[in-house]
Amino acid sequence: MDANVPPTSPESVSQSDVEGLLAQMGTSGSPAGTPAPAPVVGKVATPPPVFRRQSSFSTNELRKLKVRQEEFIRSLAARLSGHLRVEVGLKMSRLETMPFEKLIDGFLNPTHIALLKLEPLKGTCLLEIPTQLGLSIVDRELGGTGDCTDADRALTEIESRILSRIVEMAMSEWCSGWSDMLNLRAVLSGHESNGAFLQSHSPDTMMLVVGVEMQVGEMTKQINFCFPYLALEPFIHKLNVEPEAEKKPVAKTAGPTLKWNPALGDVNIKITAEIPSLKITTNELSKLKAGDVIPLDPEIFQNLRLSLGHKPKFLASAGRCGPRWAAKITKLIDP
Repeated sequence: MDANVPPTSPESVSQSDVEGLLAQMGTSGSPAGTPAPAPVVGKVATPPPVFRRQSSFSTNELRKLKVRQEEFIRSLAARLSGHLRVEVGLKMSRLETMPFEKLIDGFLNPTHIALLKLEPLKGTCLLEIPTQLGLSIVDRELGGTGDCTDADRALTEIESRILSRIVEMAMSEWCSGWSDMLNLRAVLSGHESNGAFLQSHSPDTMMLVVGVEMQVGEMTKQINFCFPYLALEPFIHKLNVEPEAEKKPVAKTAGPTLKWNPALGDVNIKITAEIPSLKITTNELSKLKAGDVIPLDPEIFQNLRLSLGHKPKFLASAGRCGPRWAAKITKLIDP
């Protein structure tokens, strides 16, 4: 070591050396040479992507659903005509799936939205009825002509209560269309006049929408039956199994094809229409006399039994065809 250079000690560091070291340090205390992290300006947290559940209905399943809905609509038209005592025309106008959020955005405002549970299925089903059509039905239920010229307005609680009979009748008929797969029971749980207030499903819930054009007198409006996909899942598997079941009867028809005998073409066959049996006590029966009136439930006229000779063959509903009473065949009675 050179004797002329004084030994270095901490006490010999000058103030200018200390300031130079501090200048090399970051403001956050980072070591010299380490770049300070750039400040985050205007960074917004990116929400996680939402993957909406798309319709799981295949083309074949939608075709079978459409066939069943058309059968339901025909049956409902006959039942409503008999109940309201006026011709009611129903025709399917749409069959599609869409998210719940998009569905309620398309509802009228005001409108009448009935909320129903189809026990034992999961989820809540909806039936939307335009208010003008609902008021026309209520007027008809109260014995009026069914003409409604009022501007669209929300139904009162009393009017909603009266209309609920038609709602329950329609959904009961829908349940009957699936009776071969599952016994269902429609339970009305409430109603709304504005779709924005509905909280029955999450916005991305997929819904099957069956639009039906309904004509009552001079008025024609569209009603919408809406079912969550979750509620229809029990039927999907059975719809896919149906083709296998349909193939079994084919093997039984290997015999010769039956041909009609023209000689029987002019044979007269007696057709009788019978209403379901009525129950009456023997005490009431003993007091019956000419002029007495026996009250009948209007529903029994939707379950007439047609017999060929003495053999029951069809179920039918009563109605009118021009000036005559008529019976419309609704179902074939299995032999």
